[in-house]
Amino acid sequence: MENTPESQFVQAIAGQDHEVDLFGGAVAVARLGHEDVDGHALSRELDLIAETVRQQDVQLLSPEELARLVAMELFENLGFSGNREHYFEAENSYIDRVIERRLGIPITLSLVYMEVAQRIGLECEGIGFPGHFLVRCGGPQGFFVDPFNGGEQPTHAELLERLDASGVTLPSVDSLLAAVTRRQILQRMLINLCVAYQTKGDAVRWIAALGFRLRLEPWNAALYLERGLLHYQQGENRLALADLERYVGSGEQELNPRALRVLDNLRLWLGREGGKA
Repeated sequence: MENTPESQFVQAIAGQDHEVDLFGGAVAVARLGHEDVDGHALSRELDLIAETVRQQDVQLLSPEELARLVAMELFENLGFSGNREHYFEAENSYIDRVIERRLGIPITLSLVYMEVAQRIGLECEGIGFPGHFLVRCGGPQGFFVDPFNGGEQPTHAELLERLDASGVTLPSVDSLLAAVTRRQILQRMLINLCVAYQTKGDAVRWIAALGFRLRLEPWNAALYLERGLLHYQQGENRLALADLERYVGSGEQELNPRALRVLDNLRLWLGREGGKA
């Protein structure tokens, strides 16, 4: 069986959402940056961190105390921290580099935190808080953890204050503090990477990341548009044609004028009229 980053990603996201291998998916995403990522070695490193925490006799501790122990090990003892100076660089989205450099952004630091916490029996979920990913421990009525800020435990009221200060207006505040699915966590990681690749002008990796996103969102016509235009810029005319025809055939009410012009040019170049051979 081939072991490309995309095939690994497809395998990781197979099945119902609770069956999704979130860490395996994150390792596949990291292979967009460099293919020689050793997921087994990374998992062993997380095992060792969890074992260090477990040695502190966690049996009688409350979930809040367990969460603080994990935070102390990761952020005080091992020096994990938010990469505020270079927040938008792609390295912050590669789980191997986050573990190696002890630097990351909210979503990848949250993933590291959840992986360690779950190994010592602490129930964790990802929370897609606007602009700042969080962790919730202890189920729907549990408490929040902010790995980007050293594992502090903001209260529900403090998070509402953050929302008020940010000016975010959405129908339901509680929906912003609801758990997200494993696929949504991977989706958000990939969106961050696409922004990083776009900023850097790395079209090849940008296209690859869009391929991953389409595995999660095969219905998303905007992604076919984005990838089709990138293929066209790269001179990959047949790939561009396939994506743009998929976009045009999606039933979108208002089609992108540039995409239509490019599609007409591609059909002429390939000797096609009206999309027929």
